[in-house]
Amino acid sequence: MKNSNDFTCDEARALVPAYLDGELSADRASPLRQHLMECADCRTKTQAHKAQRHWFVPTPEVSVPDGFAARVARRAFQGDTGEAPVTAEPLAPILPFVLRMTAAAAALLLVLSGVIRAVDVPTGGQLRADDGATMSLEEALNRLEAMDNGEGRPSEGLDR
Repeated sequence: MKNSNDFTCDEARALVPAYLDGELSADRASPLRQHLMECADCRTKTQAHKAQRHWFVPTPEVSVPDGFAARVARRAFQGDTGEAPVTAEPLAPILPFVLRMTAAAAALLLVLSGVIRAVDVPTGGQLRADDGATMSLEEALNRLEAMDNGEGRPSEGLDR
């Protein structure tokens, strides 16, 4: 939208932050004010921008000590990256302990797996989980009781 003061809306919106900060000269601020009076859209955007400025709290200026820039430049040219030197972490002594305990746990699991393999597990002709599909509950209980009493391995009739 072009107005009589030769500002387009885009040009006016680009000048609004400087206008609100008081950085525009009177020669530039006067035509901008005229544009804002004539253009409701730009006026609304300027008011929204002005409202956003209240979100930010101004901070006091920080004073920089004399010679600060020269010291920074000198250290940079000497290869100083500004990073803190790497020091030993307080958890470093714990790492060997954790590694030893992990190795001990792995060894224990290896031994336990060997023991479990050595335990006599019913195989082949003994009672199987799928036997229940072909035998009655009473027959299965009788076979389990016979196994508990040590009456041998009831293998007859199980290879169906």
